[in-house]
Amino acid sequence: MENQKKVWVFTFEYAGVAKFGGLGEVPANQVKNISDSFNISVIMPSHGQVERLKELYEWKKYPFNCVGQINTEQIGLSISERSYNIAFYEFRIGKAKVILLSGDNDFTRSFLDESTIYSPDTFKGKICFFSIGVRSLVEYLIDKDKNELPKVVHLHDYHVVIPFINMKQILIESGLDVSSIITIHLLTYPRLELSYFYTCGVDNSPISIHLKEGVKFLTIEEIFKIASGNQDIPSVEKIGAIISDIVTTVSQSYLNSDIIPNCGKDLIEFKADFIWDGCDWDYYEIYSNVMDKHSSEMRRILNISEDSTLTKNHMKKYLLEYKIGHLSQSPLIRSSKVLKTINEISNGNPFIKNGTILPFNSYGPLLITTGRISPQKGFEIILESIPAVIDKIPDMKFLFLILPTDYSLDEINEYATYVKKYPDNLRIIFGVASDIFYLAHIAADVYCALSRWEPFGIMALEAMASKLPVIATRVGGLQETIIDIRDYPKIGTGVLIEKDNPTEFQEALISMIKAAQVANKAKNSVAPISNDVEILNMVNQIPDAAIKSNVLLNPTFYEEIKENCYRRVKQNFSWKKVSQKLVELYLKLFKLQ
Repeated sequence: MENQKKVWVFTFEYAGVAKFGGLGEVPANQVKNISDSFNISVIMPSHGQVERLKELYEWKKYPFNCVGQINTEQIGLSISERSYNIAFYEFRIGKAKVILLSGDNDFTRSFLDESTIYSPDTFKGKICFFSIGVRSLVEYLIDKDKNELPKVVHLHDYHVVIPFINMKQILIESGLDVSSIITIHLLTYPRLELSYFYTCGVDNSPISIHLKEGVKFLTIEEIFKIASGNQDIPSVEKIGAIISDIVTTVSQSYLNSDIIPNCGKDLIEFKADFIWDGCDWDYYEIYSNVMDKHSSEMRRILNISEDSTLTKNHMKKYLLEYKIGHLSQSPLIRSSKVLKTINEISNGNPFIKNGTILPFNSYGPLLITTGRISPQKGFEIILESIPAVIDKIPDMKFLFLILPTDYSLDEINEYATYVKKYPDNLRIIFGVASDIFYLAHIAADVYCALSRWEPFGIMALEAMASKLPVIATRVGGLQETIIDIRDYPKIGTGVLIEKDNPTEFQEALISMIKAAQVANKAKNSVAPISNDVEILNMVNQIPDAAIKSNVLLNPTFYEEIKENCYRRVKQNFSWKKVSQKLVELYLKLFKLQ
């Protein structure tokens, strides 16, 4: 494809190569859906995936290495100087070229090839060597083949800001330049001293900055000065926003409430926009996948003949009473620190053990929640609400499929105490439980996303695409994807509540479960609801007045919510649809040049 269409994507996660949470899905799906319009190369650290990928894709190793000496104090080591050696591997994954930076000696490999993407022990070193490697790659291409250089670079999160500064400096020194767009998926406010930037290869040569009054050429010291405001050290995200030509995030709410106020205000507002994340999950494909994978074992365990149809209750019973305790493989956990913590708590807690948790003795209404363990996610609100919920719904089940990190060791221990306290109602699986992830979404009655802040929330789209109603907090992107059934019952997909409000959550959950029970009962009832005492008693147990009213008018209201969920994602949030805005922004950047 012609040179003017070349785009580089800088990221630390890319689904199919290495990912930790939802971030990895974004660049991978965007690239997949716009690669017919652009010639895209993805540049990222290898995270130890080179040998695995060699077995799957065409590959080549570039005919040069980046070598040198580094003062290691800035990356958290006590020794003063070490030699680094960085190799470059190119893979073809779909229509994209993926270039991985990998260590070619033991020292460098311990950083660039560390499989825990964000390990606190190696992360500063990983950013540093990735930055130095990108600088070397650009120098090599300027010397050997300028046509391989891009006109646009897309940065995903702060991890790749310093590598991009290196690239800009080298290009400008050679009489070239590049346009840029940064997507800030989640603000974490990392503050890195100027000396660390220099260790990563940044020098004090000026780069072009797109400001409201026009383009200026500023040094890194000058950028630090205008970005610092009242603080000594600005966040790397703020620096990234200021130096980029377009600043984006993943929802309009997060853009206005967090990104613009915290990443430069007037310095970036004129060039700020948002691009929704997407989801290509499809209920019918997921259902087929679940049946292909589990139906034979489900029939055997539950003693169901081939002539009988497997129902949602069958799936729920199989999941809760058997499968969570008999996973085909242990949940994937890459961190040795996390594994050690889980093994320690499992010795005194038979309900939590890596891959061998005890199943429930019975099944019942099911809530699931997913995501990485972080104060952001509000899992504590669900845990603290268990006694109030089971007081009204004694057989309620809570299943957490959550991802631990090296930063969440205390939470792992805390959450484990709840499982011991509520053995009949709660199970937590730590790690990537791909064996049951789809099954849990199909079998559940409600999904909960009680984030304290949430830029977008792909997990809510995944739930809705599975015909699973969502209870979520009214924050960030969640309030843009979920339509509250109390305000818009005809198109509603869930319930939006205030963050950190256990009482409101309990009321919403009990209401949703009771609505589901009424719908299930009404499907099998021949009498009108006004004559069915049992159904009327269920309706009267719904605490939310608006939901109760809608269920009285329509006993199968819950079933309509499920269908609304599916339509909402299908019509508005496919990756193909949401990625069209990115195409428009890329083309805008090409015109800037």
